Amino acid sequence: MTGLRDAWRRFKKKIKEKFYDKNSTLEDMLQKRPDNMAEVQFRQLIEYWKHPTVQAMCEMNSQNRKKQKWRHRMGPINFARVCVSLRAAKDNNEEPSKSEMFIATRTKTGKEIQADTQVAIAELRNRQNSGETTDDAFRAVFGKEQPGRLRCYGRSVTTSSLKKDEETNKLKQKHANEITSLKEEMNEMREEMQNLFSQLLQNNPELNVQDIPRCVGSNLASPVDASSTQVVRCQNLPHSSGSAHDSVLHKENAVD
Repeated sequence: MTGLRDAWRRFKKKIKEKFYDKNSTLEDMLQKRPDNMAEVQFRQLIEYWKHPTVQAMCEMNSQNRKKQKWRHRMGPINFARVCVSLRAAKDNNEEPSKSEMFIATRTKTGKEIQADTQVAIAELRNRQNSGETTDDAFRAVFGKEQPGRLRCYGRSVTTSSLKKDEETNKLKQKHANEITSLKEEMNEMREEMQNLFSQLLQNNPELNVQDIPRCVGSNLASPVDASSTQVVRCQNLPHSSGSAHDSVLHKENAVD
């Protein structure tokens, strides 16, 4: 729903920039309305934009936007995608810090960095080089976090959700490390077995390859022996109640 809302706002912004003129009449703007919008809908938008309350709100938002510092350069790209790419670039799949997210979202190849953003990035790097942690450096430059979502991580990200994601990523990384360790152990065991077989063949040139398992572990039952043992066990199992009843009847008939 948040994505739909933002897409609708961007669409209205493009329509207003291209087809709305506060100095033109309603009829002139209706004649130049966009082809992909019905006349009724465009008329409603024009009446909405011409309302005094809406015009005052738009002017206030415009002034506030001009006062904003360190504006990001990602456009419609979701911050979550930036976070995923930064996390994938790390060996331990660790969550990127606020400083890393700030630098990644405020710099873009081929575009000049704003002056206030350059100052903030330089101060962040200087503080980290002097020994401060990334969180302390970010807090010193931009101030304490306000209640609600975290800065530099996009919408719907809170302190608790970020902590939960970090714990999940740690568990995934631990699981991946365990799998890698097991694979390495299996490879080592395979190499040891191959070396053992090679030594047996070198020490006993007349030894047949088929005799190697018997030499290595003569006490291990072969598949044929194992199946035979299973058959014997099945034969020695007690009969079911129905079978026992039949055998008793057979004995009684024999006595009679």
